[in-house]
Amino acid sequence: MELKTISDSEKEAFVTITLDKNTINEYSSAKSKRRKIYSAPAVNFSQCFHRVKLERKKNCIRIFLVAFLWISVNMLMNQFRVHRTKKVAKGAMVSMDYSDVKSLDDLEAMKNNLDSICFPGMEASCMCPDPTVALDRQGRRHWLKASHENKDKALAINNDVDVVFYGDSITEGWMGTSFGFPNGRKEQNEEVFNSLFTLENGGKYKGIALGISGDLTTSLLWRLDNGELPQTLQPKVFWVLIGTNDLGNKWCSPDATVLGIVRVVEAIRHSRPGAVVVINSIFPRSWHKEGIVLKGKRIGKGNFLPELWTSISNINAHLKDYSEKRENVEFFDVNDVFFLHGKIESKKHLQIDKNLMHDYLHPSHVGYKLWGDQIVQKLDVLIG
Repeated sequence: MELKTISDSEKEAFVTITLDKNTINEYSSAKSKRRKIYSAPAVNFSQCFHRVKLERKKNCIRIFLVAFLWISVNMLMNQFRVHRTKKVAKGAMVSMDYSDVKSLDDLEAMKNNLDSICFPGMEASCMCPDPTVALDRQGRRHWLKASHENKDKALAINNDVDVVFYGDSITEGWMGTSFGFPNGRKEQNEEVFNSLFTLENGGKYKGIALGISGDLTTSLLWRLDNGELPQTLQPKVFWVLIGTNDLGNKWCSPDATVLGIVRVVEAIRHSRPGAVVVINSIFPRSWHKEGIVLKGKRIGKGNFLPELWTSISNINAHLKDYSEKRENVEFFDVNDVFFLHGKIESKKHLQIDKNLMHDYLHPSHVGYKLWGDQIVQKLDVLIG
Protein backbone atom coordinates (compact mmCIF):
# COMPACT_ATOMS: atom_id res chain seq x y z
CA MET A 1 0.00 0.00 0.00
CA GLU A 2 1.35 3.29 -0.94
CA LEU A 3 1.42 5.97 1.71
CA LYS A 4 0.51 9.41 0.58
CA THR A 5 2.60 12.20 1.84
CA ILE A 6 0.60 15.11 3.30
CA SER A 7 1.79 18.46 2.35
CA ASP A 8 2.20 21.31 4.81
CA SER A 9 -0.77 23.17 3.35
CA GLU A 10 -3.02 20.16 3.83
CA LYS A 11 -1.86 19.80 7.44
CA GLU A 12 -2.81 23.39 8.14
CA ALA A 13 -6.25 22.89 6.60
CA PHE A 14 -6.87 19.76 8.68
CA VAL A 15 -5.86 21.48 11.90
CA THR A 16 -8.14 24.39 11.06
CA ILE A 17 -11.13 22.11 10.37
CA THR A 18 -10.46 20.14 13.59
CA LEU A 19 -10.23 23.33 15.60
CA ASP A 20 -13.45 24.59 14.07
CA LYS A 21 -15.23 21.37 15.01
CA ASN A 22 -13.89 21.52 18.55
CA THR A 23 -14.90 25.16 18.81
CA ILE A 24 -18.36 24.34 17.57
CA ASN A 25 -18.62 21.44 20.01
CA GLU A 26 -17.42 23.57 22.90
CA TYR A 27 -19.85 26.34 21.96
CA SER A 28 -22.70 23.90 21.72
CA SER A 29 -21.81 22.40 25.07
CA ALA A 30 -21.57 25.80 26.72
CA LYS A 31 -24.84 26.90 25.17
CA SER A 32 -26.52 23.76 26.45
CA LYS A 33 -25.13 24.38 29.91
CA ARG A 34 -26.31 27.99 29.79
CA ARG A 35 -29.77 26.83 28.73
CA LYS A 36 -29.85 24.47 31.71
CA ILE A 37 -28.58 27.15 34.05
CA TYR A 38 -31.16 29.71 32.91
CA SER A 39 -34.09 27.30 32.60
CA ALA A 40 -33.70 25.80 36.12
CA PRO A 41 -34.67 29.00 37.98
CA ALA A 42 -37.71 29.38 35.73
CA VAL A 43 -38.89 25.93 36.74
CA ASN A 44 -38.20 26.64 40.43
CA PHE A 45 -40.02 29.99 40.28
CA SER A 46 -43.09 28.36 38.76
CA GLN A 47 -43.14 25.71 41.45
CA CYS A 48 -42.68 28.34 44.14
CA PHE A 49 -45.48 30.47 42.71
CA HIS A 50 -47.75 27.44 42.67
CA ARG A 51 -46.91 26.65 46.28
CA VAL A 52 -47.62 30.25 47.33
CA LYS A 53 -51.01 30.12 45.66
CA LEU A 54 -51.82 26.89 47.49
CA GLU A 55 -50.68 28.35 50.81
CA ARG A 56 -52.76 31.47 50.22
CA LYS A 57 -55.79 29.37 49.50
CA LYS A 58 -55.22 27.33 52.64
CA ASN A 59 -54.74 30.48 54.72
CA CYS A 60 -57.91 32.01 53.30
CA ILE A 61 -59.83 28.85 54.11
CA ARG A 62 -58.41 28.82 57.64
CA ILE A 63 -59.32 32.50 58.16
CA PHE A 64 -62.81 31.91 56.80
CA LEU A 65 -63.36 28.91 59.07
CA VAL A 66 -62.11 30.76 62.15
CA ALA A 67 -64.28 33.79 61.36
CA PHE A 68 -67.29 31.57 60.70
CA LEU A 69 -66.80 29.71 63.98
CA TRP A 70 -66.28 32.97 65.90
CA ILE A 71 -69.42 34.55 64.45
CA SER A 72 -71.44 31.39 65.01
CA VAL A 73 -70.34 31.06 68.63
CA ASN A 74 -71.10 34.74 69.30
CA MET A 75 -74.53 34.45 67.72
CA LEU A 76 -75.29 31.37 69.79
CA MET A 77 -74.09 33.08 72.97
CA ASN A 78 -76.16 36.18 72.20
CA GLN A 79 -79.20 34.03 71.53
CA PHE A 80 -78.59 32.18 74.78
CA ARG A 81 -78.31 35.42 76.76
CA VAL A 82 -81.47 36.85 75.20
CA HIS A 83 -83.35 33.59 75.74
CA ARG A 84 -82.17 33.41 79.34
CA THR A 85 -83.19 37.03 80.00
CA LYS A 86 -86.62 36.41 78.50
CA LYS A 87 -87.09 33.22 80.47
CA VAL A 88 -85.90 34.67 83.77
CA ALA A 89 -87.84 37.92 83.30
CA LYS A 90 -91.08 36.02 82.76
CA GLY A 91 -90.66 34.72 86.27
CA ALA A 92 -90.31 38.23 87.71
CA MET A 93 -93.24 38.12 90.09
CA VAL A 94 -93.92 39.38 93.59
CA SER A 95 -92.94 36.61 95.97
CA MET A 96 -94.38 37.88 99.26
CA ASP A 97 -97.79 38.87 100.61
CA TYR A 98 -97.73 42.53 101.61
CA SER A 99 -101.40 42.74 102.53
CA ASP A 100 -100.67 41.89 106.19
CA VAL A 101 -98.06 44.59 106.75
CA LYS A 102 -98.74 46.25 110.09
CA SER A 103 -95.65 48.34 110.69
CA LEU A 104 -92.45 49.65 109.17
CA ASP A 105 -90.64 46.87 110.98
CA ASP A 106 -92.65 44.38 108.92
CA LEU A 107 -91.46 46.03 105.71
CA GLU A 108 -87.86 45.95 106.90
CA ALA A 109 -88.15 42.27 107.77
CA MET A 110 -89.65 41.49 104.36
CA LYS A 111 -86.85 43.35 102.60
CA ASN A 112 -84.26 41.38 104.56
CA ASN A 113 -85.89 38.12 103.48
CA LEU A 114 -85.52 38.91 99.78
CA ASP A 115 -82.77 37.10 97.88
CA SER A 116 -82.24 40.21 95.76
CA ILE A 117 -83.85 43.59 95.16
CA CYS A 118 -82.81 43.47 91.48
CA PHE A 119 -85.01 42.51 88.56
CA PRO A 120 -84.25 38.89 87.51
CA GLY A 121 -81.97 38.74 84.49
CA MET A 122 -81.07 42.45 84.72
CA GLU A 123 -78.62 42.29 87.62
CA ALA A 124 -75.83 43.83 85.52
CA SER A 125 -77.93 46.98 84.95
CA CYS A 126 -79.55 47.09 88.38
CA MET A 127 -79.13 50.28 90.44
CA CYS A 128 -82.01 49.68 92.80
CA PRO A 129 -81.70 51.48 96.15
CA ASP A 130 -83.00 50.20 99.48
CA PRO A 131 -86.77 50.58 98.95
CA THR A 132 -87.47 51.32 102.63
CA VAL A 133 -85.03 54.24 102.99
CA ALA A 134 -85.68 57.82 101.86
CA LEU A 135 -83.11 58.95 99.30
CA ASP A 136 -82.70 62.30 97.56
CA ARG A 137 -81.49 62.86 94.00
CA GLN A 138 -79.38 65.97 94.58
CA GLY A 139 -76.79 64.78 92.07
CA ARG A 140 -79.45 65.01 89.35
CA ARG A 141 -79.46 68.42 87.71
CA HIS A 142 -82.49 70.60 88.57
CA TRP A 143 -84.01 67.97 90.88
CA LEU A 144 -83.50 69.97 94.08
CA LYS A 145 -84.90 73.06 92.38
CA ALA A 146 -88.04 71.13 91.42
CA SER A 147 -88.37 69.77 94.95
CA HIS A 148 -88.15 73.31 96.45
CA GLU A 149 -90.83 74.51 94.03
CA ASN A 150 -93.11 71.65 95.06
CA LYS A 151 -92.46 72.46 98.71
CA ASP A 152 -93.41 76.10 98.15
CA LYS A 153 -96.53 75.03 96.29
CA ALA A 154 -97.55 72.70 99.12
CA LEU A 155 -96.96 75.39 101.77
CA ALA A 156 -99.07 77.89 99.82
CA ILE A 157 -102.13 75.64 100.01
CA ASN A 158 -104.49 76.18 102.91
CA ASN A 159 -107.20 73.73 103.90
CA ASP A 160 -109.10 74.29 100.66
CA VAL A 161 -107.74 71.49 98.48
CA ASP A 162 -109.56 68.25 97.77
CA VAL A 163 -106.83 66.08 96.26
CA VAL A 164 -103.03 66.10 96.17
CA PHE A 165 -101.31 64.08 93.45
CA TYR A 166 -97.87 62.68 94.28
CA GLY A 167 -95.63 60.95 91.76
CA ASP A 168 -92.98 61.11 89.06
CA SER A 169 -92.93 62.49 85.50
CA ILE A 170 -96.47 61.29 84.83
CA THR A 171 -97.75 63.37 87.75
CA GLU A 172 -95.53 66.34 86.89
CA GLY A 173 -96.77 66.02 83.32
CA TRP A 174 -100.13 67.37 84.46
CA MET A 175 -98.39 70.75 84.80
CA GLY A 176 -96.76 70.58 81.36
CA THR A 177 -93.27 70.63 82.89
CA SER A 178 -90.14 68.51 83.44
CA PHE A 179 -88.09 69.38 86.54
CA GLY A 180 -90.19 72.53 86.77
CA PHE A 181 -89.30 73.74 83.26
CA PRO A 182 -91.97 74.05 80.56
CA ASN A 183 -91.94 71.13 78.16
CA GLY A 184 -93.33 71.85 74.70
CA ARG A 185 -94.56 68.30 74.21
CA LYS A 186 -96.66 68.59 77.37
CA GLU A 187 -98.00 72.12 77.06
CA GLN A 188 -101.60 70.98 76.49
CA ASN A 189 -101.63 68.84 79.62
CA GLU A 190 -101.92 71.77 82.04
CA GLU A 191 -105.06 72.95 80.31
CA VAL A 192 -106.59 69.51 80.85
CA PHE A 193 -105.59 69.53 84.52
CA ASN A 194 -107.01 73.00 85.11
CA SER A 195 -110.31 72.05 83.49
CA LEU A 196 -110.64 69.11 85.87
CA PHE A 197 -109.02 70.23 89.12
CA THR A 198 -109.34 74.02 89.40
CA LEU A 199 -112.70 75.50 90.37
CA GLU A 200 -112.16 78.72 88.42
CA ASN A 201 -111.79 76.75 85.18
CA GLY A 202 -114.90 74.67 85.66
CA GLY A 203 -113.41 71.78 87.63
CA LYS A 204 -115.50 69.98 90.21
CA TYR A 205 -112.62 69.50 92.65
CA LYS A 206 -109.52 71.46 93.59
CA GLY A 207 -106.22 69.67 93.28
CA ILE A 208 -102.47 70.17 93.07
CA ALA A 209 -99.90 67.98 91.35
CA LEU A 210 -96.53 67.40 93.07
CA GLY A 211 -94.42 65.24 90.82
CA ILE A 212 -90.80 65.22 89.62
CA SER A 213 -89.56 63.52 86.48
CA GLY A 214 -87.62 60.32 87.00
CA ASP A 215 -88.45 59.95 90.68
CA LEU A 216 -88.39 56.61 92.46
CA THR A 217 -90.41 55.55 95.47
CA THR A 218 -87.38 56.42 97.63
CA SER A 219 -87.19 59.92 96.09
CA LEU A 220 -90.87 60.57 96.82
CA LEU A 221 -90.39 59.32 100.37
CA TRP A 222 -87.56 61.83 100.83
CA ARG A 223 -89.72 64.63 99.46
CA LEU A 224 -92.52 63.77 101.89
CA ASP A 225 -90.03 63.90 104.76
CA ASN A 226 -88.53 67.19 103.56
CA GLY A 227 -91.31 69.67 103.03
CA GLU A 228 -93.82 68.34 100.49
CA LEU A 229 -96.17 67.10 103.21
CA PRO A 230 -96.44 70.10 105.55
CA GLN A 231 -98.96 70.13 108.39
CA THR A 232 -100.93 72.83 106.60
CA LEU A 233 -101.61 70.47 103.69
CA GLN A 234 -104.79 68.65 104.67
CA PRO A 235 -106.59 67.33 101.58
CA LYS A 236 -109.38 64.81 101.70
CA VAL A 237 -107.52 62.53 99.29
CA PHE A 238 -103.87 61.78 98.55
CA TRP A 239 -103.40 60.26 95.10
CA VAL A 240 -100.17 58.27 94.61
CA LEU A 241 -98.76 57.09 91.26
CA ILE A 242 -95.17 55.90 91.60
CA GLY A 243 -93.01 52.86 90.84
CA THR A 244 -92.52 52.69 87.08
CA ASN A 245 -89.00 54.16 87.34
CA ASP A 246 -88.06 51.72 90.09
CA LEU A 247 -89.04 48.84 87.84
CA GLY A 248 -88.01 50.00 84.36
CA ASN A 249 -85.19 52.49 84.98
CA LYS A 250 -83.32 51.20 88.02
CA TRP A 251 -84.37 47.58 87.45
CA CYS A 252 -85.74 46.95 90.91
CA SER A 253 -87.48 43.64 91.39
CA PRO A 254 -91.29 43.50 91.62
CA ASP A 255 -90.93 42.86 95.36
CA ALA A 256 -88.69 45.89 95.83
CA THR A 257 -91.12 48.02 93.82
CA VAL A 258 -94.10 46.97 95.93
CA LEU A 259 -92.08 47.55 99.10
CA GLY A 260 -91.25 51.08 97.98
CA ILE A 261 -94.86 51.93 97.12
CA VAL A 262 -96.22 50.49 100.36
CA ARG A 263 -93.53 52.40 102.29
CA VAL A 264 -94.73 55.69 100.74
CA VAL A 265 -98.38 54.91 101.45
CA GLU A 266 -97.64 54.00 105.06
CA ALA A 267 -95.76 57.27 105.53
CA ILE A 268 -98.79 59.26 104.33
CA ARG A 269 -101.19 57.18 106.42
CA HIS A 270 -99.07 57.72 109.50
CA SER A 271 -98.98 61.49 108.93
CA ARG A 272 -102.65 61.84 107.87
CA PRO A 273 -104.61 59.00 109.48
CA GLY A 274 -107.96 60.56 108.59
CA ALA A 275 -107.29 61.06 104.88
CA VAL A 276 -107.96 58.62 102.05
CA VAL A 277 -104.92 57.39 100.15
CA VAL A 278 -105.52 56.19 96.59
CA ILE A 279 -102.88 53.95 95.02
CA ASN A 280 -103.03 54.40 91.27
CA SER A 281 -102.02 51.28 89.37
CA ILE A 282 -98.68 51.45 87.57
CA PHE A 283 -99.41 52.36 83.96
CA PRO A 284 -98.65 50.00 81.08
CA ARG A 285 -95.39 50.67 79.27
CA SER A 286 -93.62 49.18 76.29
CA TRP A 287 -90.19 49.14 74.62
CA HIS A 288 -91.71 47.82 71.40
CA LYS A 289 -91.92 50.18 68.42
CA GLU A 290 -95.65 49.48 68.04
CA GLY A 291 -96.46 49.56 71.74
CA ILE A 292 -97.00 45.82 72.21
CA VAL A 293 -96.54 45.36 75.96
CA LEU A 294 -95.73 41.65 75.89
CA LYS A 295 -92.66 42.11 73.69
CA GLY A 296 -89.21 43.17 74.82
CA LYS A 297 -86.47 44.85 72.83
CA ARG A 298 -82.94 43.90 71.75
CA ILE A 299 -80.28 46.50 72.44
CA GLY A 300 -76.80 45.80 71.12
CA LYS A 301 -75.18 42.38 71.03
CA GLY A 302 -76.73 39.93 73.44
CA ASN A 303 -78.53 42.62 75.45
CA PHE A 304 -82.28 42.58 75.87
CA LEU A 305 -84.88 44.72 77.62
CA PRO A 306 -87.55 42.33 78.93
CA GLU A 307 -91.22 43.14 78.68
CA LEU A 308 -92.55 44.60 81.94
CA TRP A 309 -96.28 44.19 81.59
CA THR A 310 -96.33 40.75 83.22
CA SER A 311 -94.54 42.15 86.27
CA ILE A 312 -96.63 45.35 86.30
CA SER A 313 -99.86 43.34 86.27
CA ASN A 314 -98.59 41.21 89.13
CA ILE A 315 -97.50 44.26 91.14
CA ASN A 316 -100.87 45.92 90.62
CA ALA A 317 -102.66 42.77 91.81
CA HIS A 318 -100.64 42.77 95.04
CA LEU A 319 -101.25 46.49 95.58
CA LYS A 320 -104.96 45.85 95.22
CA ASP A 321 -104.80 43.06 97.84
CA TYR A 322 -102.87 45.38 100.14
CA SER A 323 -105.41 48.21 99.78
CA GLU A 324 -108.40 45.96 100.40
CA LYS A 325 -107.09 45.16 103.88
CA ARG A 326 -106.47 48.80 104.81
CA GLU A 327 -108.93 51.34 106.06
CA ASN A 328 -108.97 54.50 103.94
CA VAL A 329 -106.73 53.00 101.29
CA GLU A 330 -108.15 52.57 97.79
CA PHE A 331 -106.74 50.99 94.66
CA PHE A 332 -107.49 52.63 91.33
CA ASP A 333 -106.92 50.90 87.99
CA VAL A 334 -108.12 52.20 84.62
CA ASN A 335 -105.24 50.87 82.52
CA ASP A 336 -107.74 49.48 80.02
CA VAL A 337 -108.29 52.96 78.59
CA PHE A 338 -104.71 53.15 77.32
CA PHE A 339 -104.89 50.04 75.18
CA LEU A 340 -105.65 50.22 71.50
CA HIS A 341 -108.67 47.94 71.73
CA GLY A 342 -110.07 49.28 74.96
CA LYS A 343 -110.99 46.72 77.57
CA ILE A 344 -108.45 43.93 77.88
CA GLU A 345 -109.89 40.60 76.87
CA SER A 346 -107.00 38.69 75.33
CA LYS A 347 -103.28 38.99 74.72
CA LYS A 348 -103.76 40.25 71.17
CA HIS A 349 -105.29 43.42 72.63
CA LEU A 350 -102.23 44.28 74.69
CA GLN A 351 -101.06 47.15 72.52
CA ILE A 352 -100.84 50.71 73.79
CA ASP A 353 -102.68 53.35 71.80
CA LYS A 354 -100.05 55.79 70.51
CA ASN A 355 -102.61 58.59 70.48
CA LEU A 356 -102.98 58.18 74.25
CA MET A 357 -99.31 57.51 75.06
CA HIS A 358 -97.01 59.02 72.46
CA ASP A 359 -93.90 57.29 73.85
CA TYR A 360 -95.74 54.25 75.26
CA LEU A 361 -95.10 55.50 78.80
CA HIS A 362 -96.35 59.05 79.32
CA PRO A 363 -99.96 60.01 78.51
CA SER A 364 -100.68 62.55 75.80
CA HIS A 365 -103.13 65.33 76.62
CA VAL A 366 -105.87 63.06 75.27
CA GLY A 367 -104.67 60.29 77.57
CA TYR A 368 -104.62 62.67 80.54
CA LYS A 369 -108.20 63.69 79.78
CA LEU A 370 -109.42 60.08 79.76
CA TRP A 371 -107.52 59.29 82.94
CA GLY A 372 -108.64 62.53 84.62
CA ASP A 373 -112.30 61.92 83.85
CA GLN A 374 -112.04 58.54 85.58
CA ILE A 375 -110.33 60.17 88.57
CA VAL A 376 -113.19 62.65 88.92
CA GLN A 377 -115.68 59.77 88.95
CA LYS A 378 -113.66 58.09 91.73
CA LEU A 379 -113.55 61.33 93.71
CA ASP A 380 -117.34 61.55 93.38
CA VAL A 381 -117.49 58.29 95.32
CA LEU A 382 -114.83 59.22 97.88
CA ILE A 383 -115.76 62.87 98.48
CA GLY A 384 -119.08 63.52 96.76
